[in-house]
Amino acid sequence: MSLRSRPLSYQHFRISFPDEHVVQVTLDRQQKLNCIDKATSREIAQIWEWFDQDETLWAAIITGVGRAFCTGADLHEWNSMNQAGVVNDMGAPGLAGLPRRDGKKPIIAAVNGMCMGGGFEMVANCDVVIASASAVFSLPEAKRGIVAVAGCLPRLTRTIGLQRTMDLVLTGRRVGAQTLFDWGLVSRLVDTGDDVAVAALGVAKEMCSNSPDALIVGRVGVRMSWENGSVEGAVTALADQWYPRLMAGPNFAEGVRAFVEKREPRWLDSKL
Repeated sequence: MSLRSRPLSYQHFRISFPDEHVVQVTLDRQQKLNCIDKATSREIAQIWEWFDQDETLWAAIITGVGRAFCTGADLHEWNSMNQAGVVNDMGAPGLAGLPRRDGKKPIIAAVNGMCMGGGFEMVANCDVVIASASAVFSLPEAKRGIVAVAGCLPRLTRTIGLQRTMDLVLTGRRVGAQTLFDWGLVSRLVDTGDDVAVAALGVAKEMCSNSPDALIVGRVGVRMSWENGSVEGAVTALADQWYPRLMAGPNFAEGVRAFVEKREPRWLDSKL
């Protein structure tokens, strides 16, 4: 079943399809700065699973409306759980299915405003991060006696380095999007006042002009090199396990043929 054909009405976020091959999740709980409760987290995680299964969708965007992108988990809910003696499970794939997501297809984070705690953990594992110049990021967990254990600590360390990650985690201080652009986490900056989701859609369309098979296999190769300790091990796994599957699909031959025939390629939905 395609994602479009499912009932997609949710309390705290919206689903849209801004382009033929793109799905967008828009967090919309503005009165609580787009923090995510347990039920919403499970619902969004399910969207990513359906996204990976839907051959017609090749890229995804997650963004927010209002002042915040996402300020993490709902701490009022956490407090109620603590008082009831309920253990808060921080297992994979984490808040909204993102901090420890492996998945198959690329997700773009379009950070429109405050990005804190679990929201930052979500962004740290997205494939591309586009941020408004006015966006603010922080990991304030230590201020509440919490630690960001859902997956971002080792990932941030690999992306921005040991000392910079220590600075953010141990102080809980806020940093601007420009700083994280300079440090290498934010891929592209969008001027304050411009619509960051529109900018993200432009990047998604750029991706979707390419072979969907190449998007999947290229993403696997990049993430293998990031997640694994051995660069050569990642290269070998990609070449031995994934490249033969890429070559066996019709889009591999189509891309080369279109180049020779001097025309735009006619991509088919990926079967990988």
